[in-house]
Amino acid sequence: MRVGWSSSHGEFLIDDYYYFSKLKKIAEDEGIVAECVDSFYRLENYDVIVFNYPEVQFKLRELSRMRGWLRRGKTVVFASYYNNLDRVSEVINRALKRLNSEIRLEMDMVVDEENNLGDPRFPVAEWNGRKVVMPCSSSVSGGVPVVKSEKAVFASYQELWSGKVIVLGTCVFWDNYSIDLLSNRELALAILADDL
Repeated sequence: MRVGWSSSHGEFLIDDYYYFSKLKKIAEDEGIVAECVDSFYRLENYDVIVFNYPEVQFKLRELSRMRGWLRRGKTVVFASYYNNLDRVSEVINRALKRLNSEIRLEMDMVVDEENNLGDPRFPVAEWNGRKVVMPCSSSVSGGVPVVKSEKAVFASYQELWSGKVIVLGTCVFWDNYSIDLLSNRELALAILADDL
């Protein structure tokens, strides 16, 4: 599996050693090639394309190209953060609308006073019968919920054309701090391997 991790729209990068070196190593150990790609148009050479906190709006021609990727069976992953910081949720929602996806990010922050990992802003959720922690997350609506709790949905997917869009309310569940919590490692690998 080849993952194109975009650096074309101001994203947090998998090559950032301080934040994502564990994720990169875990992926490599599982035979997943995850590469930072600074050219939007070269992303089409990958099976899974990740936009982890994109701060720059997508151009119409880029969204048209993205539709082509989905028609060819690729998976596109968008990861946001809480409270629409840096207007990232707006950037992603605009792209989702243009892709005819029903999934949307809310402009909120999920806080769970009871079901958390020592901090209400580190809510515990369920994915595939496993517990994961989704820190500093906005909630997600629409699509098929895959990471959820009684409080909120943290991730959904939607099949579009022959491909798939995955939307995550948080871009830090797979950072160096959170990757080793609960089953976050397994969730991260499932997303990168397109086996959600």
